[in-house]
Amino acid sequence: MDLLINNAGMGDYGSFAEGPLDKQVNIIQLNILASVQLAHLFLQEMRDRGSGAIINVTSIAAFQPMPYVSVYGATKAFLSSFSESLWAENKDYGIKVLALCPGSTESNFFEVAEFPKTMAASTTKSPLTPAEEVVKDALKALDKNESFVVTGGIANQFIVNINRFLPRSIVAQTMKNILGKNK
Repeated sequence: MDLLINNAGMGDYGSFAEGPLDKQVNIIQLNILASVQLAHLFLQEMRDRGSGAIINVTSIAAFQPMPYVSVYGATKAFLSSFSESLWAENKDYGIKVLALCPGSTESNFFEVAEFPKTMAASTTKSPLTPAEEVVKDALKALDKNESFVVTGGIANQFIVNINRFLPRSIVAQTMKNILGKNK
């Protein structure tokens, strides 16, 4: 089976209004446009063969407002919705599409996104999930033909479901307080 993994992505920490617009546009182009283009490039061929799979790496950031990483969070919300839509459109063609939603994973994301060192440390108080564990969970979900999977344990399940229990304005303000405390 052919497998397309859209794993390229980037983020940026800081106030949207104060940051460089070109960096925000680059995040949109990489996180959204590249994934859409690659899916479109390979999907029809997968349909013609009646097999194939696409994994789009999104994030638990897709599930709530993300002040100070607003464009990153919004691109991941787009990618999650896009992935689940493609899953529904293509499952009858024998194509699997998965929105992979990890939390903090062992990588250099916080450094590249220029999080303050104190913020990166406080954001990742619990151990980072090893990349191998994220891959294992993704392949298991793909095998079950699930449309999305949240990896990284019970804390991440809580994070992605908090909007079901609290008003969005409270979630947005809480996230602002958490993400802005070391700004």
